[in-house]
Amino acid sequence: MASAISLDSHETPPAGKWLIRVRAVWLVLVAVLFCTFLMSIPAAYTMLTTVCDGDSSDSCVWVQQSTAEILARHDVSVSSLAAFNLIVFVAFSAFCWVSGLLVLRYRSRDWHGLLVSYLLITLAAGGPSFVFMSAWDHTDVPPIIAAVPGLTIFPMYLALSLFFQTFPDGKFYPRWGRLGTLLILANYAVWILPPPINLISWSPALASLWLLLVYGFHIVIQAYRYRYHYTKAQRQQTKWLVFTAAVALVSVIAFSLVVDNEYGAILEGVLTTIGFYLPIAIGISIAILRYRLWDIDVIINRTLVVGALTSILIAVYALVVTSLSQVVRVEDNFVVSLLGAGVIAILFQPLRQWLQNAINRLMFGKRDEPLAVMTELGASLEKMLSPDAALLHLVEMTAKTLRLPYVAVERADTSERVASGSPRANPASFPLVYQAQVIGTLLAASRSPGETLNAADRLVLEGVARQASGIVHAARLTHDLQASRQEILTTREEERRRLRRDLHDGLGPALATLTLQAEAAREWLPTNPDKSDALLGEIIAGSQNTLAEIRRIVYALRPPALDDLGLLSAVHEQARKLSSSDLTIVVETPENLPALPAAVEVATYRIIQEALTNVTRHARARSCKVLLSINGHMDITIEDDGVGIPPSHHSGVGLKSIYERVGELGGSCQIESHPGAGTQIRVSLPRQ
Repeated sequence: MASAISLDSHETPPAGKWLIRVRAVWLVLVAVLFCTFLMSIPAAYTMLTTVCDGDSSDSCVWVQQSTAEILARHDVSVSSLAAFNLIVFVAFSAFCWVSGLLVLRYRSRDWHGLLVSYLLITLAAGGPSFVFMSAWDHTDVPPIIAAVPGLTIFPMYLALSLFFQTFPDGKFYPRWGRLGTLLILANYAVWILPPPINLISWSPALASLWLLLVYGFHIVIQAYRYRYHYTKAQRQQTKWLVFTAAVALVSVIAFSLVVDNEYGAILEGVLTTIGFYLPIAIGISIAILRYRLWDIDVIINRTLVVGALTSILIAVYALVVTSLSQVVRVEDNFVVSLLGAGVIAILFQPLRQWLQNAINRLMFGKRDEPLAVMTELGASLEKMLSPDAALLHLVEMTAKTLRLPYVAVERADTSERVASGSPRANPASFPLVYQAQVIGTLLAASRSPGETLNAADRLVLEGVARQASGIVHAARLTHDLQASRQEILTTREEERRRLRRDLHDGLGPALATLTLQAEAAREWLPTNPDKSDALLGEIIAGSQNTLAEIRRIVYALRPPALDDLGLLSAVHEQARKLSSSDLTIVVETPENLPALPAAVEVATYRIIQEALTNVTRHARARSCKVLLSINGHMDITIEDDGVGIPPSHHSGVGLKSIYERVGELGGSCQIESHPGAGTQIRVSLPRQ
């Protein structure tokens, strides 16, 4: 049995001296309670068989004369009812005794376990509505001895206050929660002190307001602790307590509505015990000992569905039967009842499904409707004006739809995070994959600390991750496009600056020098022809240098061979120039090429030029092949049979230039090389 009992991780180390003393006091109190409980059972039977009349003392309140008359009309004796009530009361007390001792068995090493155990045992010893404590007024023992059980149970409400302040981990927080102890002590005072302080002398409204303040404050403490401090396990414990308390409250209301006054007067004690006290005792026991045995969220979900479905169907049946009975003006008509049952049969399944979906959405969001989530998300994303706005909308909608406290998307390229909610420790992560490449991560925190996302949550979030992958890729492209535009503007300005520098610092002074030399030669021509002839020679040499510089500038802008020969002939000519007796270069191209943008032509020529230059300088190859083809893209392949690229080799200027030219046009480049097996370069450039 020990393996089935759930123990909290916050349990304290072995007891110190103070805890040993507390245990000793606890054992003495429990021993007194047990003895007085056994002794009060016969007295409780006497009390339950004593019929009160108008002259009876205030202690005679259990069997009124009216109740005895009702029993007589139904041929039930007062002693039979007393025996039945006593059996129920003793069975309830036995359950509380066993639960209290079990808590002591498994939680005796911390003071909170002793507190809960004592609380259950005082409930057992006193009985529902303190029936066993009241029975001591029907004993012959001295008043001092009769007061002992009451003094032993007297701290029960203080223990109940401490229970609410420390459940379930035995720690006091928040600090203002300790005001609950002061309220309980004040509540003791208003019950013990004489009027006008005594609560009985207050007006009903004021007394109700006071009790609401005292006990409502303790509920507020638990709500605050649940909201801001509890882990998943502690939340599960609290849910058990709240669930059973709600069952107790609903049971009392239901019994008061279903049982009429006559039967209610007879069965009030039993119904109160079974419907109110027993669920609370069960809730405390399970919350402390076995809260992991069943999933409380599922139990709450099913209870809400069944309860709401039953209430609605009963109301519909009553409405249909009452309305039809008024129409036909016949009571207890079989046809009317049959029609009411038919309406219930028709409504049952669709109503149950609707309630199930509504409650699932209330508790878990739309995690059970992945298609609806994806459809709604897709429709809303269509209205977004930018990928960044779409990404923010996606995380906000996901958090709202699934009732998650934190959802975020983290991009792999920039480590930027778009988030909704407050971050929590250890969120679940879902990779964002686009074209077999991980481009980011979707992060999602569970609904409560320490909880894990279930299969339904993960299924929906995996679908959201697929949606987010496309958005992140689009955002990436948008950012890359903006960066490319900025880079183009920067490159253009740098190129203009280079041209200005070349023209101003190179051609400008050279042309000015030629002008001065020409003027000097003209002046020396009549008087010194030899010197004039020498200056003309310098002018000719300077003109040739200037022409070479102009050609260099023009060639840097665009190879003249492309305009003079065309791309195919220029490639063939380049291959012919680099071929030698040791290296054979073969070029295979289509007969004709379609019209290509100037940037694609220049990039193709430069890439081939750089690749062939690397082959002649480093590959030590005997043959090299250049392939050009058009298949939606400009596809370029250069392969050789040389020594290959060593693994430790870092890319030089030539390879970097190839990568840069491909990247500028948005193409792809793949270089494969194996030592001793040659190198293959495959490039694909878009034609537009």
